[in-house]
Amino acid sequence: MQGAEVQVVANTDARTGRVAAARKYFSLLIRAVAAARRGRFDAVVGHYLYPTAAIARFIASMADVPLVLVAHGSDTQSVGRADFFGRKGREALSAAALVVTVSTALRDNLRERNLLPVGVQSAVINMGVDDTVFFPRASAREQLCGDADERVVLFAGNLVKSKGIDLLLEAFFSLLDADSADRLILVGEGPLRGWIEQRISDVTVREGRPDPAQRVTLTGRLHQHDLALWMAAADVFVLPSRTEGLGLVLLEAMACGTPCVASRVGGIPEVLDAPACGRLVSPDDAGALAGAIAEVLVSGKDSFGEACIVQASHHSVTAKALEMIQAIEGVIRR
Repeated sequence: MQGAEVQVVANTDARTGRVAAARKYFSLLIRAVAAARRGRFDAVVGHYLYPTAAIARFIASMADVPLVLVAHGSDTQSVGRADFFGRKGREALSAAALVVTVSTALRDNLRERNLLPVGVQSAVINMGVDDTVFFPRASAREQLCGDADERVVLFAGNLVKSKGIDLLLEAFFSLLDADSADRLILVGEGPLRGWIEQRISDVTVREGRPDPAQRVTLTGRLHQHDLALWMAAADVFVLPSRTEGLGLVLLEAMACGTPCVASRVGGIPEVLDAPACGRLVSPDDAGALAGAIAEVLVSGKDSFGEACIVQASHHSVTAKALEMIQAIEGVIRR
């Protein structure tokens, strides 16, 4: 970040489960303490209210510097739990000099639940789009799809119920029936992968729909550069979430010039400028989702591209990093 020296102590272990979580967060604590002892710094920034806020508060107290917490989404629900890290997270919120949320909706949710104490300074700053990775690529379509006339629908995220994967599958199957879409790409992993594969098999065998097994591709997790290539190749990006802190992935898709269809939940309406950049639909409505996807596909990607790129440019990672520096400087100088 320009104008600031940053030392990062982070988890890179993606394993889940209680034993893995205990090990990696204990490791995070030990490494953070070691970093605090090695040098002087002006503030501690802790990302996620659960469970890392408790660790960040301990380090800030140890170093006697202001604590800045960043809330991203589901952590705002977890911090309300009655367990140890829930309690410690709430204590950290009360002790923070600044609480940053990635959307106004997220900040309002914390306030409504009395988790953001009166008197604690707050700011709304999302984490920004890396425009050196996410940008339009004219060659992407030919590289990944071959058939220029295919109508490609893309999703990227965790394969969990809260992301509305079940709704997207049903919407896509209805689009196939109406010959309104050709291919669905699902990028990501999660507990619903097996259910998705079984659902595709059931539709293929029992319902006799047109070759859905050949029309739906599960790529697994992809490196950001590969994801960006798919975003540039797709005709529409879809995020049918039931809950969402912001939906940064929408901005990444728009930065690639791709229109989006997403649920009107959480912070999504703050970043998806509809109808210029796509469509917003009610959550839990597969029919409305299918209709919105069809509308965007009929209009054509080019009719949204410029507006999408302009919208994403307002959220570049450089601009957001500068906003974050200014907010942190404000609490340091108090």
